[in-house]
Amino acid sequence: MQPIGLDELKKIQTEILDEVVAFCEAHGIRYYLAYGTLLGAVRHKGYIPWDDDIDIHMPRPDYERFIELYNKEQEREYAVVTHELDRRYHVPFAKIYRKGTVVNEFFYKQSVFGVYVDIFPLDGIRHKWQAYICGQCIRFMYIKTMIFCDRQTLARKARLALTKLILLPFSCHCILKTMKRIATRYRYAECEKVCSFGSRTAMREILPREVFDGQTTVTFEDKEYNAPEGYDRYLTQKYGNYMQLPPPEQRVSSHDSQAYKLQE
Repeated sequence: MQPIGLDELKKIQTEILDEVVAFCEAHGIRYYLAYGTLLGAVRHKGYIPWDDDIDIHMPRPDYERFIELYNKEQEREYAVVTHELDRRYHVPFAKIYRKGTVVNEFFYKQSVFGVYVDIFPLDGIRHKWQAYICGQCIRFMYIKTMIFCDRQTLARKARLALTKLILLPFSCHCILKTMKRIATRYRYAECEKVCSFGSRTAMREILPREVFDGQTTVTFEDKEYNAPEGYDRYLTQKYGNYMQLPPPEQRVSSHDSQAYKLQE
């Protein structure tokens, strides 16, 4: 396998983003830049300098339609994966990935995907307990898929082993099915508030639906993409004073992985 460097990784990711945008525009599907990608667009007009991924939000009806339609054309260079489509995939949101690549994550079991863009559904929410339980499901799922490695202390390995033992009766697929059932309990269009339940910080991501009812455009790596019209409210709730740079020691990627091209 041939390692993919950071510049090439970002190039592939932006190509995937453009593929998603073109498909969404062709089929009338709503999407918005999300998380650090949206923050990077607003603050840096592109990637946050120490970031290395791209995130998108879609309201649940659009998310389900995107997944239903996209893989029907088998000759695509890209594919969408969810835990419903592949039981080996252990993440509570979709990824669209480049075929012929692979990503090895150092702390978690390998899910089935290559260089990717994350797609997080937005769901209606009426009770905070929904976000709390989904957050616990995500925590359990990550513990179940976490692997032992030399970077962990002996005490950390012991705690991890004990928690894995307790969670043994529950498969990742079962946890993710439970999480989706809670997340989709209420219809998106019938709720005054929405939440990205697939995030580890779902409790901090409960927002008025009106934040996403309209859209605007922002610049990301010299191109224009959709952002929620209420992006200031979104970014402020998620990051606080988001235009202020974090301390130097916090300017690091939150991912620990290596991407490769597969040999043809």
